[in-house]
Amino acid sequence: MGETKKRSTPHVLLILSALLLLAAALTWLIPAGSYERVFNEDTGQTLVVSGSFAYTESNPITPWMLPRLIFDAFSTGSAPRLIFFVFFLSGAFEIILESGAVAALCTWVVERLRRRRAWVVPAFVGVFSLFGFTMGLTTASIIFLPLGMSAAKSLGYDSRTGMAMVMLGTNAGFAAGGYNPFSVGVAQVIAELPLYSGIWLRWLLLAVLVPVTSVYILRRAGTPALSGEEEPAEHPSLTPRQGLVLALLFGTLALITWGVGVRSWGVADIAALFLLLGILCGIAAGFGGSQICTLMTAGCRRMVGGALTIGTAAALRLVLVQGGVLDSVVYGLLRLVENLPDWSQLLGMFYVNALLDPLITSGSGHAAVAMPLMVPLADALALSRQGAVLAFQLGDGLVNLVSPISNTLMSCLALSGLSYQNWLKYFLPLVGIYLAVGTGFMLLAGAVGY
Repeated sequence: MGETKKRSTPHVLLILSALLLLAAALTWLIPAGSYERVFNEDTGQTLVVSGSFAYTESNPITPWMLPRLIFDAFSTGSAPRLIFFVFFLSGAFEIILESGAVAALCTWVVERLRRRRAWVVPAFVGVFSLFGFTMGLTTASIIFLPLGMSAAKSLGYDSRTGMAMVMLGTNAGFAAGGYNPFSVGVAQVIAELPLYSGIWLRWLLLAVLVPVTSVYILRRAGTPALSGEEEPAEHPSLTPRQGLVLALLFGTLALITWGVGVRSWGVADIAALFLLLGILCGIAAGFGGSQICTLMTAGCRRMVGGALTIGTAAALRLVLVQGGVLDSVVYGLLRLVENLPDWSQLLGMFYVNALLDPLITSGSGHAAVAMPLMVPLADALALSRQGAVLAFQLGDGLVNLVSPISNTLMSCLALSGLSYQNWLKYFLPLVGIYLAVGTGFMLLAGAVGY
């Protein structure tokens, strides 16, 4: 019975392959078109020129072109950088986990929160939401994921709950976006609004999203495997070497937070730091050079399937871009908003951006495409530009972790070992709740003239 169930679950690469064929088919069915683009020095983004859409010569993608596009996705763009970032991260954490430092720390936490372990979930969600809310640091999901999973396991929850505590917490803050430079910051500059204006509503949004997300995770987590009435088992105390490993780990995480926020570090800087962290933690744990290399390799080996998933997902967007239909989809969706009743046009902007997000998962990239088109549309429909920014922000953030081409999602799934289809079963009910929250906030924005 278990074997039959296992066979009936398609591999994520099979699902992505089917989506690639569907995307290729769309390049034959949807007329090709494109907007003109210009580089804006204020935002540092290449922006779409409003009113410049024109249909272009069709460039359909044939099935035999897909293997080449998959290779191009693996070897160009952001995918290869992200793949090696995940390799370095996984290698470093393999060494850290082998040292026993994280397990000892989690045991210490469990012993002190045996009767209050449910507090850990909202604490994780709240803390990590600040990364997204203040810095738009979605990579925090990837960086802290092994720590969250270890904490969840020690508290009697499954690895999916640990993944959700970190990833959904970060994404809730990103969606609220109070000081998020990559979505709200770029969008407000394009809309010619004071930077981070209208912050009161975003703080209110964060105050709603954090408890909603926490309650959802707790309800889906169920009863912890550990009984609250059990006496704590005897565990060896943290050794000096393990303490040094933890000091290196948390020092590095603090350095990354500072580097991203103050020095604008990118993926390469963070990856290099994790490579160094792995080596230093191996030395601190007393491992020899050969053992450090073996553990680093073992960590990378675990990520081969995830690396294939990341690259294949990147090919999906490449098919839509090279087939010339991505801009056509954007143009068609925005035309729909113009034909909506007056009271629902702001809501229409929100839903259109939610539909666009699975195709354009980068917050700044989404803003660069959508906002130059939404600002004149808002002006023409007598809608506030601040409301248009909110519609983009919520549409971009609330459904961000559905898309199979999301680099953050694919990386987290690779690290956690959770399949994409299992993640969808877990996350889609929350998306429905999020869309209801977003609808409420868009109606509130319209009612108060936000």
